[in-house]
Amino acid sequence: MEFMKQFLRANNIPISEESWKIYSEKNVRIEYKKGDQILKEGEVENYLSFVEDGTARLFFVKQNRELTTRFVFKHQYLTSYDSFLQRSPSRCTVEALTDLVVWQIHYDDLQEVYTKSSQGNLIGRVTVEQIYLAKSAKEFSYLSESAEERYLKLMKEQPNLFQLIPLKHIATYLGITPQALSRIRKRIS
Repeated sequence: MEFMKQFLRANNIPISEESWKIYSEKNVRIEYKKGDQILKEGEVENYLSFVEDGTARLFFVKQNRELTTRFVFKHQYLTSYDSFLQRSPSRCTVEALTDLVVWQIHYDDLQEVYTKSSQGNLIGRVTVEQIYLAKSAKEFSYLSESAEERYLKLMKEQPNLFQLIPLKHIATYLGITPQALSRIRKRIS
């Protein structure tokens, strides 16, 4: 879990050895295989996960069509966060797109960390901020950019995405059909 400590410090979270011990002892390393469903729509999300390695997606099904809401990569948080916080059924499914290694902390254990460590509260706040910023950026993108602009931005920010993830998932993430994505790719190449 040393990579998590480095991640926290890189995000200006100075964490004492005592607080780190409290937090790290509650995390469990889990491995998933490509295609594994980590959480199914309708289940309650019990874990806040941090990706050590691999790629996942969150999606839901509407009119027999999978719509990807989020991709999660190495050193990002992976959770159906509204379900996790509200202790309610998840509105999406979480799926491993590649072999995946995550560190998970159970909801109850995280609450215990919050009560035992002020730095634990800081970790929680930074987690929420990162998830919020990603969500806010995506919403703004949908409202202010064309599908082609969103595609070009995604190519720039995550160039390896196109080697890891089927185009049909990328298309739904961009809010377009696979055919529209194909036309965009043909037009700009």
